[in-house]
Amino acid sequence: MTNESNEPNNDQQPPSVVVTTAGTSTLMGPRAKLAFAFILVAAALAYFAFTAFEGATVDYLSVEQVSTEAPTAVDRQVGVIGKLVQDSYVRDADGLRAHFAIKDEDGVQELEITYMGEIGQVFFNDHSEIILQGQKMVDGSFNADNLTVRCPSKYLTEAEQAEIEAQNNGDPLAPPYQPDYFDREA
Repeated sequence: MTNESNEPNNDQQPPSVVVTTAGTSTLMGPRAKLAFAFILVAAALAYFAFTAFEGATVDYLSVEQVSTEAPTAVDRQVGVIGKLVQDSYVRDADGLRAHFAIKDEDGVQELEITYMGEIGQVFFNDHSEIILQGQKMVDGSFNADNLTVRCPSKYLTEAEQAEIEAQNNGDPLAPPYQPDYFDREA
């Protein structure tokens, strides 16, 4: 038998139950979310700007450089600047496709050009610069998508224009130039 009494012992307390409520835990606070959204939008804008800029740039090459370069990729355009080879301009019967050749300033290298589109009243001459954008094909020709003719008469002084006309007319005398600021005697 034991000496234990059936009386409750005041020294022992019943086990206590600790109740905790679960709080909401956030990975990021409101400022961190705003900063993350700002960085995400800025990165997307930078990517789109880079992509647009890269697609809009065109490398301009000389006729010699285009002739030695490999055919261009379908999604890439190159530009070429040259002068019309005399008597090379031929237009198809439909009037929309033109074939001609351009050459460098020194006239050594020539490049065959095919241009599909309306040329209109474009005036080709020996002094005009032809600016083309397009792709170099596997056969070595150049398929132009954009064509611009820069006529030098719009960018020459009257004296330079007179000199060109004198050369074309076979006049050996050069036109008189007005004295330049530095040519004047003090």
